[in-house]
Amino acid sequence: MSRFSLDWRFLLRHTLLPAATAGVAIILLGSSIWFRGEQSLLLEQVSANQAAVHRDYEALVYRRRLVERYHRRYESFRELGFIGLESRLDWVETLRKTSVALTLPHVSYAIEPQLQVVAPVESIMAGEDIQIHLSRLSLEAGLVHEFDLLRFVDELQRNAPGLIKIDSCDMTWQGERGRSLSVGANILAKCSIHIFSVITSDVFDGAAT
Repeated sequence: MSRFSLDWRFLLRHTLLPAATAGVAIILLGSSIWFRGEQSLLLEQVSANQAAVHRDYEALVYRRRLVERYHRRYESFRELGFIGLESRLDWVETLRKTSVALTLPHVSYAIEPQLQVVAPVESIMAGEDIQIHLSRLSLEAGLVHEFDLLRFVDELQRNAPGLIKIDSCDMTWQGERGRSLSVGANILAKCSIHIFSVITSDVFDGAAT
């Protein structure tokens, strides 16, 4: 054996274990880095899914509040008579009771046939499930004082079914007409009133049953 020759047995015996240990350490390190990356991706996906679920939950809560709010408004409109089939008998009875309660000297009216109108803004969600109807009421009333007309209209808006809109009102002093229309009436009022009602799909279903 020369002076500079290597004893491979001795060398392997003393370097094999450290080399194997280093190899195992490198493998474990690489595996740890890969596993950490996979877990980071999984965490990002879980976080994104959680954020999406949270947004969906908030949207659901918002829609539920909208439904509750508009349901309450729907019920109030239905109690008002704005939603539902028009009842002309109730209108006639309301006119009679109001004129008697306010002791008006004279009240006459004429209601035109009901017409379907086109809404100025159509709802995309409603479609053909909602129809808006209009009836025109021509009203003539003998009044003692101008305030009688305000009281009369206020009572109609509060008690008559449907949603009403005063289109026009003309008042004429009876003395200017040369003769009195009715006893005790100082003013003759002629008004045009629009009566709106909305028919929804559930109203049709209820009427059909």
